[in-house]
Amino acid sequence: MAENGRSDAALAARDFSGGTVGGMIGILAGHPLDTAKTRLQAMARFEGASTWQVLSQTASIEGPRALYKGMSFPLYSTAFLNAVVFCVQGATERLLQETDLGRDRPRVSGFIAGCVAGLVQSPLVCTVDLVKTQRQVQFSVGGSSSSALGPAGLMRQRVAALGVWQGCFQGLGTTALKESPSYGVYFLVYEETKRLLEARSWPVVASTLTAGGLAGCFSLGMIHPVDVVKSRIQSLPVEATAEERSAMHVISRGLRREGASFFLRGFSAAMQRAFVLNAATFGGFELAVYAWDSARIR
Repeated sequence: MAENGRSDAALAARDFSGGTVGGMIGILAGHPLDTAKTRLQAMARFEGASTWQVLSQTASIEGPRALYKGMSFPLYSTAFLNAVVFCVQGATERLLQETDLGRDRPRVSGFIAGCVAGLVQSPLVCTVDLVKTQRQVQFSVGGSSSSALGPAGLMRQRVAALGVWQGCFQGLGTTALKESPSYGVYFLVYEETKRLLEARSWPVVASTLTAGGLAGCFSLGMIHPVDVVKSRIQSLPVEATAEERSAMHVISRGLRREGASFFLRGFSAAMQRAFVLNAATFGGFELAVYAWDSARIR
Protein backbone atom coordinates (compact mmCIF):
# COMPACT_ATOMS: atom_id res chain seq x y z
CA MET A 1 0.00 0.00 0.00
CA ALA A 2 1.27 3.50 -0.75
CA GLU A 3 -0.52 6.56 0.61
CA ASN A 4 -3.79 6.89 2.49
CA GLY A 5 -4.32 3.16 2.17
CA ARG A 6 -4.25 3.23 -1.62
CA SER A 7 -2.34 0.71 -3.68
CA ASP A 8 0.51 1.69 -5.97
CA ALA A 9 -1.62 0.55 -8.91
CA ALA A 10 -4.46 2.89 -7.91
CA LEU A 11 -2.07 5.82 -7.50
CA ALA A 12 -0.45 5.06 -10.87
CA ALA A 13 -3.89 4.93 -12.51
CA ARG A 14 -4.80 8.24 -10.85
CA ASP A 15 -1.61 9.91 -12.10
CA PHE A 16 -2.11 8.43 -15.58
CA SER A 17 -5.69 9.71 -15.78
CA GLY A 18 -4.71 13.13 -14.48
CA GLY A 19 -1.85 13.37 -16.94
CA THR A 20 -4.13 12.47 -19.85
CA VAL A 21 -6.67 15.16 -18.95
CA GLY A 22 -4.00 17.76 -18.27
CA GLY A 23 -2.14 16.95 -21.47
CA MET A 24 -5.19 17.37 -23.71
CA ILE A 25 -6.23 20.65 -22.07
CA GLY A 26 -2.68 21.97 -22.33
CA ILE A 27 -2.36 21.14 -26.04
CA LEU A 28 -5.69 22.77 -26.87
CA ALA A 29 -4.73 25.93 -24.98
CA GLY A 30 -1.16 26.28 -26.21
CA HIS A 31 -0.99 24.98 -29.79
CA PRO A 32 -1.36 28.31 -31.67
CA LEU A 33 1.56 29.71 -29.67
CA ASP A 34 3.47 26.48 -30.32
CA THR A 35 2.97 26.98 -34.05
CA ALA A 36 4.28 30.55 -33.73
CA LYS A 37 7.29 29.33 -31.72
CA THR A 38 8.21 26.65 -34.23
CA ARG A 39 7.90 28.99 -37.21
CA LEU A 40 10.01 31.65 -35.51
CA GLN A 41 12.67 29.06 -34.70
CA ALA A 42 12.77 27.26 -38.04
CA MET A 43 11.44 29.48 -40.86
CA ALA A 44 13.60 32.24 -42.37
CA ARG A 45 10.55 34.17 -43.61
CA PHE A 46 9.60 34.97 -40.00
CA GLU A 47 13.05 36.12 -38.86
CA GLY A 48 12.68 39.24 -36.69
CA ALA A 49 8.88 38.93 -36.48
CA SER A 50 6.95 39.13 -33.22
CA THR A 51 4.70 36.38 -31.92
CA TRP A 52 1.63 38.40 -32.85
CA GLN A 53 2.94 39.05 -36.38
CA VAL A 54 3.48 35.34 -36.95
CA LEU A 55 0.01 34.49 -35.65
CA SER A 56 -1.73 37.23 -37.67
CA GLN A 57 0.19 36.51 -40.90
CA THR A 58 -0.41 32.78 -40.59
CA ALA A 59 -4.14 33.29 -40.00
CA SER A 60 -4.58 35.89 -42.77
CA ILE A 61 -2.57 34.09 -45.47
CA GLU A 62 -3.33 30.44 -44.69
CA GLY A 63 -6.55 30.76 -42.73
CA PRO A 64 -7.21 30.47 -38.96
CA ARG A 65 -7.03 26.66 -39.10
CA ALA A 66 -3.33 26.95 -39.93
CA LEU A 67 -2.70 27.98 -36.31
CA TYR A 68 -3.65 24.43 -35.37
CA LYS A 69 -1.50 22.70 -38.00
CA GLY A 70 -0.11 19.46 -36.69
CA MET A 71 -2.34 19.47 -33.59
CA SER A 72 -4.33 16.27 -34.16
CA PHE A 73 -1.36 13.94 -33.72
CA PRO A 74 0.05 15.56 -30.53
CA LEU A 75 -3.44 16.12 -29.10
CA TYR A 76 -3.85 12.41 -28.53
CA SER A 77 -0.23 11.29 -28.38
CA THR A 78 0.88 14.10 -26.06
CA ALA A 79 -2.07 13.40 -23.81
CA PHE A 80 -0.72 9.86 -23.54
CA LEU A 81 2.85 11.13 -23.10
CA ASN A 82 1.76 13.49 -20.33
CA ALA A 83 0.05 10.56 -18.68
CA VAL A 84 3.32 8.61 -18.91
CA VAL A 85 5.30 11.53 -17.47
CA PHE A 86 3.02 12.06 -14.47
CA CYS A 87 2.77 8.32 -13.89
CA VAL A 88 6.55 7.68 -14.09
CA GLN A 89 7.36 10.79 -12.04
CA GLY A 90 4.89 9.83 -9.33
CA ALA A 91 6.03 6.20 -9.21
CA THR A 92 9.73 7.16 -9.15
CA GLU A 93 9.20 9.73 -6.42
CA ARG A 94 7.26 7.24 -4.28
CA LEU A 95 10.05 4.71 -4.80
CA LEU A 96 12.71 7.24 -3.77
CA GLN A 97 10.70 8.19 -0.68
CA GLU A 98 11.51 4.74 0.66
CA THR A 99 15.25 5.53 0.50
CA ASP A 100 17.46 7.73 2.68
CA LEU A 101 17.76 10.21 -0.20
CA GLY A 102 14.00 10.58 -0.46
CA ARG A 103 13.55 11.00 3.28
CA ASP A 104 16.48 13.38 3.80
CA ARG A 105 16.35 15.37 0.56
CA PRO A 106 12.83 15.30 -0.87
CA ARG A 107 13.56 18.13 -3.30
CA VAL A 108 16.49 16.23 -4.79
CA SER A 109 14.41 13.07 -5.13
CA GLY A 110 11.65 15.09 -6.78
CA PHE A 111 14.14 16.53 -9.27
CA ILE A 112 15.53 13.06 -10.04
CA ALA A 113 12.02 11.67 -10.52
CA GLY A 114 11.26 14.43 -13.02
CA CYS A 115 14.50 13.76 -14.92
CA VAL A 116 13.69 10.05 -15.13
CA ALA A 117 10.18 10.80 -16.40
CA GLY A 118 11.52 13.15 -19.07
CA LEU A 119 14.11 10.65 -20.24
CA VAL A 120 11.62 7.76 -20.43
CA GLN A 121 9.27 9.66 -22.72
CA SER A 122 12.00 11.10 -25.00
CA PRO A 123 11.79 8.51 -27.85
CA LEU A 124 8.03 8.95 -28.17
CA VAL A 125 8.25 12.74 -27.80
CA CYS A 126 10.86 12.82 -30.57
CA THR A 127 8.51 11.19 -33.08
CA VAL A 128 5.52 13.30 -32.03
CA ASP A 129 7.52 16.54 -32.22
CA LEU A 130 9.01 15.51 -35.56
CA VAL A 131 5.56 15.11 -37.13
CA LYS A 132 4.27 18.29 -35.46
CA THR A 133 7.26 20.37 -36.55
CA GLN A 134 7.16 19.11 -40.14
CA ARG A 135 3.46 19.97 -40.32
CA GLN A 136 3.91 23.40 -38.73
CA VAL A 137 6.54 24.54 -41.23
CA GLN A 138 4.43 23.52 -44.24
CA PHE A 139 3.38 26.89 -45.66
CA SER A 140 0.31 27.05 -47.87
CA VAL A 141 -1.50 30.10 -49.29
CA GLY A 142 -5.20 30.49 -48.71
CA GLY A 143 -5.41 27.38 -46.61
CA SER A 144 -4.50 25.16 -49.58
CA SER A 145 -3.35 21.73 -48.51
CA SER A 146 -2.46 20.39 -51.96
CA SER A 147 1.20 19.91 -51.05
CA ALA A 148 0.69 19.21 -47.36
CA LEU A 149 0.94 15.68 -46.06
CA GLY A 150 -0.99 14.40 -43.06
CA PRO A 151 0.81 12.64 -40.17
CA ALA A 152 0.51 9.15 -41.69
CA GLY A 153 1.56 10.23 -45.18
CA LEU A 154 4.42 12.26 -43.77
CA MET A 155 5.80 9.32 -41.80
CA ARG A 156 5.44 6.95 -44.77
CA GLN A 157 7.41 9.37 -46.92
CA ARG A 158 10.13 9.77 -44.31
CA VAL A 159 10.53 6.05 -43.60
CA ALA A 160 10.66 5.26 -47.32
CA ALA A 161 13.37 7.88 -47.88
CA LEU A 162 15.43 7.61 -44.69
CA GLY A 163 14.61 4.29 -43.06
CA VAL A 164 12.91 3.75 -39.71
CA TRP A 165 15.59 5.28 -37.47
CA GLN A 166 16.09 8.66 -39.16
CA GLY A 167 12.55 8.64 -40.51
CA CYS A 168 10.97 8.41 -37.06
CA PHE A 169 13.65 9.56 -34.62
CA GLN A 170 15.41 12.50 -36.27
CA GLY A 171 16.56 14.77 -33.42
CA LEU A 172 16.38 12.14 -30.65
CA GLY A 173 19.64 13.26 -29.03
CA THR A 174 18.56 16.89 -28.66
CA THR A 175 15.09 15.76 -27.57
CA ALA A 176 16.53 13.72 -24.69
CA LEU A 177 18.89 16.58 -23.77
CA LYS A 178 15.88 18.87 -23.59
CA GLU A 179 13.31 16.61 -21.94
CA SER A 180 15.25 15.05 -19.05
CA PRO A 181 16.64 18.09 -17.19
CA SER A 182 13.66 20.29 -18.04
CA TYR A 183 11.20 17.89 -16.40
CA GLY A 184 13.40 17.72 -13.32
CA VAL A 185 13.17 21.50 -12.99
CA TYR A 186 9.51 21.47 -14.06
CA PHE A 187 8.21 19.39 -11.17
CA LEU A 188 10.57 20.96 -8.63
CA VAL A 189 9.53 24.53 -9.49
CA TYR A 190 5.86 23.58 -9.57
CA GLU A 191 5.84 21.97 -6.14
CA GLU A 192 7.91 24.71 -4.48
CA THR A 193 5.97 27.59 -6.07
CA LYS A 194 2.61 26.03 -5.23
CA ARG A 195 3.72 25.46 -1.64
CA LEU A 196 4.90 29.07 -1.25
CA LEU A 197 1.73 30.53 -2.78
CA GLU A 198 -0.59 28.38 -0.68
CA ALA A 199 1.39 29.39 2.43
CA ARG A 200 0.43 32.97 1.52
CA SER A 201 -3.25 31.96 1.41
CA TRP A 202 -3.60 32.02 -2.35
CA PRO A 203 -6.72 30.20 -3.60
CA VAL A 204 -5.98 26.66 -4.80
CA VAL A 205 -6.94 27.38 -8.41
CA ALA A 206 -4.80 30.52 -8.61
CA SER A 207 -1.78 28.86 -6.99
CA THR A 208 -2.08 25.81 -9.28
CA LEU A 209 -2.33 27.82 -12.51
CA THR A 210 0.42 30.26 -11.49
CA ALA A 211 2.78 27.52 -10.31
CA GLY A 212 2.14 25.48 -13.45
CA GLY A 213 2.77 28.45 -15.72
CA LEU A 214 5.97 29.48 -13.93
CA ALA A 215 7.22 25.88 -13.89
CA GLY A 216 6.81 25.74 -17.65
CA CYS A 217 8.62 29.06 -18.16
CA PHE A 218 11.56 28.18 -15.90
CA SER A 219 12.03 24.64 -17.19
CA LEU A 220 11.71 25.50 -20.88
CA GLY A 221 13.47 28.85 -20.64
CA MET A 222 16.70 27.29 -19.41
CA ILE A 223 16.89 24.80 -22.28
CA HIS A 224 15.53 27.08 -25.04
CA PRO A 225 18.79 26.99 -27.05
CA VAL A 226 18.51 23.19 -27.18
CA ASP A 227 14.90 23.53 -28.31
CA VAL A 228 15.94 25.86 -31.14
CA VAL A 229 18.50 23.31 -32.36
CA LYS A 230 15.93 20.51 -32.07
CA SER A 231 13.38 22.49 -34.09
CA ARG A 232 15.93 23.21 -36.81
CA ILE A 233 16.92 19.54 -37.03
CA GLN A 234 13.34 18.30 -37.09
CA SER A 235 12.20 20.87 -39.66
CA LEU A 236 14.75 19.69 -42.24
CA PRO A 237 13.34 18.00 -45.37
CA VAL A 238 14.04 14.38 -46.24
CA GLU A 239 16.55 15.58 -48.84
CA ALA A 240 18.88 16.91 -46.11
CA THR A 241 22.16 15.04 -45.75
CA ALA A 242 23.26 13.21 -42.61
CA GLU A 243 25.74 16.02 -41.93
CA GLU A 244 23.03 18.68 -42.24
CA ARG A 245 20.91 16.78 -39.71
CA SER A 246 23.68 16.76 -37.09
CA ALA A 247 23.40 19.10 -34.11
CA MET A 248 26.91 20.50 -34.59
CA HIS A 249 26.19 21.41 -38.22
CA VAL A 250 22.92 23.13 -37.27
CA ILE A 251 24.63 25.08 -34.48
CA SER A 252 27.62 26.19 -36.58
CA ARG A 253 25.37 27.18 -39.49
CA GLY A 254 23.02 29.10 -37.19
CA LEU A 255 25.85 30.98 -35.47
CA ARG A 256 27.52 31.78 -38.79
CA ARG A 257 24.34 33.21 -40.32
CA GLU A 258 22.57 34.73 -37.31
CA GLY A 259 25.12 35.13 -34.56
CA ALA A 260 24.40 34.30 -30.92
CA SER A 261 20.79 35.48 -31.33
CA PHE A 262 20.22 32.17 -33.14
CA PHE A 263 19.85 30.50 -29.74
CA LEU A 264 17.04 32.89 -28.74
CA ARG A 265 14.87 32.54 -31.85
CA GLY A 266 11.22 32.32 -30.81
CA PHE A 267 11.98 32.86 -27.10
CA SER A 268 9.06 35.23 -26.47
CA ALA A 269 6.57 32.90 -28.15
CA ALA A 270 8.06 29.94 -26.29
CA MET A 271 7.59 31.62 -22.90
CA GLN A 272 4.02 32.69 -23.69
CA ARG A 273 3.23 29.16 -24.84
CA ALA A 274 4.99 27.65 -21.82
CA PHE A 275 2.91 29.64 -19.33
CA VAL A 276 -0.44 29.04 -21.03
CA LEU A 277 0.13 25.37 -21.82
CA ASN A 278 1.56 24.38 -18.45
CA ALA A 279 -0.91 26.37 -16.39
CA ALA A 280 -3.66 24.54 -18.28
CA THR A 281 -1.86 21.19 -17.97
CA PHE A 282 -1.41 21.34 -14.21
CA GLY A 283 -4.89 22.79 -13.77
CA GLY A 284 -6.35 19.84 -15.66
CA PHE A 285 -4.13 17.37 -13.81
CA GLU A 286 -5.04 18.64 -10.34
CA LEU A 287 -8.73 18.74 -11.26
CA ALA A 288 -8.65 15.14 -12.47
CA VAL A 289 -6.72 14.00 -9.37
CA TYR A 290 -9.22 15.78 -7.13
CA ALA A 291 -12.11 14.06 -8.91
CA TRP A 292 -10.34 10.69 -8.60
CA ASP A 293 -9.62 11.19 -4.90
CA SER A 294 -13.19 12.34 -4.26
CA ALA A 295 -14.43 9.09 -5.78
CA ARG A 296 -12.20 7.26 -3.24
CA ILE A 297 -10.92 4.82 -5.85
CA ARG A 298 -8.53 2.37 -4.20
